Amino acid sequence: MAESQLVCLEDGLIPAEVPESNPQFYYSERQRVALEELLRHGDGAFKTLLKEEKSTDFLSARELKTIIDTFVKCLVVDEEEKKRNETVKEKNEASESLRSTYWPQMSDTEAPDLDIGWPSSGLFKGVTQVTVHTHPPKENGPHIKEVIRKLIQKSYKVVAIVMDLLTDIQILQDLFEASKRGVPVYIVLDVQGAPHFLDMCNRMKVGAVELKNVRTRTVTGVGLNLSLGKIPGTVHSKYMLIDGDKVVFGTYSFSWSCSRMDRNMITVMSGQVVDFYDNDFRELYAISDKLDLFKEFHLNKPQTGTLGRASVSKRPVHAYSRFQVNLGDRARGDVPAHKYHNPKYLLSLGQIEGPSTPVEEFLKTMELPEPGQEGPEDQLEDPTPVSEADEPEQTKQTNKKKHWWPTFKKKQKMKNETVIKELNSTHTDDTDEHTDAKSKPNSTTNDTVRKKKSLNFLKKAK
Repeated sequence: MAESQLVCLEDGLIPAEVPESNPQFYYSERQRVALEELLRHGDGAFKTLLKEEKSTDFLSARELKTIIDTFVKCLVVDEEEKKRNETVKEKNEASESLRSTYWPQMSDTEAPDLDIGWPSSGLFKGVTQVTVHTHPPKENGPHIKEVIRKLIQKSYKVVAIVMDLLTDIQILQDLFEASKRGVPVYIVLDVQGAPHFLDMCNRMKVGAVELKNVRTRTVTGVGLNLSLGKIPGTVHSKYMLIDGDKVVFGTYSFSWSCSRMDRNMITVMSGQVVDFYDNDFRELYAISDKLDLFKEFHLNKPQTGTLGRASVSKRPVHAYSRFQVNLGDRARGDVPAHKYHNPKYLLSLGQIEGPSTPVEEFLKTMELPEPGQEGPEDQLEDPTPVSEADEPEQTKQTNKKKHWWPTFKKKQKMKNETVIKELNSTHTDDTDEHTDAKSKPNSTTNDTVRKKKSLNFLKKAK
């Protein structure tokens, strides 16, 4: 009920009439009386009353037909049923249970739960980013249906849809495939579009596996209550939530004709504005009516108890910043989340998953001994050879880890001693060579000088 109607119900308070030229104009008592005249006596009486009241005709021909076709009359109770109801009422009044008392603050039914999971909200989602798509596409962009299907196929947390008509067979297949891989799918449909949705699901011959993680409900518009009955409204909201951080809304209904023949526009947004759609969806889900697909298609529900999600962590998410996420027990607040997905950071932390050798043990095998700790060469060889079958496993691993440094050092030492001996022999003959230097070519003298320098360098190095 409109706020202006509630104000009229208050005793002794008659609000001032708001003229139609005022932007605040919303409710008119003359229009309500004219609608009742239309539903009682037809279109002719409706037009006559408007002329007598000097009011403008506020309904189009399409709206007139829709109101007449969808109007729901109040139930008429006969005398016998009235007596029966009075008897039941007296018994309830005599009872002291809560059922005999009406509590305006309490609902008759509990609000439905999002039982198959919902991503945590209230966290900062970043700056709002907006992308607009149209049909037909502009500037060689993707068509609307392609954008919708890609978002559904890439979802991994949740898919929540509010739609007036959901009959596109490809989009339905994507939703059921997402349900099969463990993604919760919530669908809130307009009451008038629910039969068409059930018809398409029946044609696809969906089973219990496809419906395991799907929850479907129906909702109506605000409507208008009259003394004769109620004029129901419809749901024109068309949006889809993906993983709690993206939303798609616009004029596009998920039907074949909308994606092929109609002109439509959608807006894809991410960021903090998604929280508004998150709250709106939960409000619509709370006031909606259940549409049991297992009952509609005569299917048995799975015997697995509560349906869980393997793709969404059950533990609370501790967000340190928008670049950090919770990765379970190994999560660290000082390490950004994107570094966990880089192999080189996993290598440094020793957290590479799989049957490979731990990083610490692998690095121990690559360590070299100090220059003064190398042993003699005979320690590298086993004097009593043992067959491979009788050799212990630990001995095999030790033999594989023999270091090449001692052998290389010993060979290098022997080579240096040979060079020193040759240079010493050259130094003893230095006097004879010096006396005959005048008679020998300059190349021999240069070789002698070079050998002397090499000898001095090796002595210093030794």
